[in-house]
Amino acid sequence: MLDNYVCDNKVFHSRIKPFKNYFSYNICSVIVDLKKINKLKNLKFLSINKFNIFSINLRDYGNYDQKLYEFIIKMINKKYKKNKDYNIYLLTSPKFLGYIFNPISIYFVVYKKKIEFVIYEVRNTHGEKHMYFKKIRNNKSITHYINKKLYVSPFLKMDLKYFFKLNIHKKKIKILIDAYKNNEILKTGMFLKNYNLNDKNLLNIALKRLFYAQKIIILIHYQAIKILLKKAKFNFKKKIATNTNSFS
Repeated sequence: MLDNYVCDNKVFHSRIKPFKNYFSYNICSVIVDLKKINKLKNLKFLSINKFNIFSINLRDYGNYDQKLYEFIIKMINKKYKKNKDYNIYLLTSPKFLGYIFNPISIYFVVYKKKIEFVIYEVRNTHGEKHMYFKKIRNNKSITHYINKKLYVSPFLKMDLKYFFKLNIHKKKIKILIDAYKNNEILKTGMFLKNYNLNDKNLLNIALKRLFYAQKIIILIHYQAIKILLKKAKFNFKKKIATNTNSFS
């Protein structure tokens, strides 16, 4: 079901309440098996912990240590008392020419072809992040709620719930994330087309999505200006995030 892929990824944001605002953009993502990360060394256009057209620095994830696989296994064993020979697939956008902003990366923790945990690693523009660990009980319908723990936008309150719906197939993945409470609703999602992770497909996606990483931050600030002009309520960040992990 999951393997090493390069993905053509469409992302959308749709605010429903208290005002309407919609935008979408196309990016490049990859899915990599952290347990077999060394197998990617033969790729010419994607490097691990080195500069390239595409690159992934493992110190940007988890506890900021290159031993990302070991860190996740340790956290799962500590909280859930599970110590299995898992495969962990990281869905993330790689750096393009050394730059990326990843609002969310997702880990799929798999044992015997079944997803047992999904981990959402969420970041904000203040350099903070939070990892939401979620135990999965039904692979046929992966839907669940998570309480919001990290300040991610001045236009979203903190006391919100996230509702996730995931459809995972070999050639495509759909992930829907709704944030809501009473009169505040934001719908987001991503639609991924998966291709084998090889140099030919990496080069094709590099040409198709040229400078996608640099465009993301520009688009975020452009949309923020549009939202301000709609007189949206601005929620100031009150404190520094200290709790970086939560479990459910």
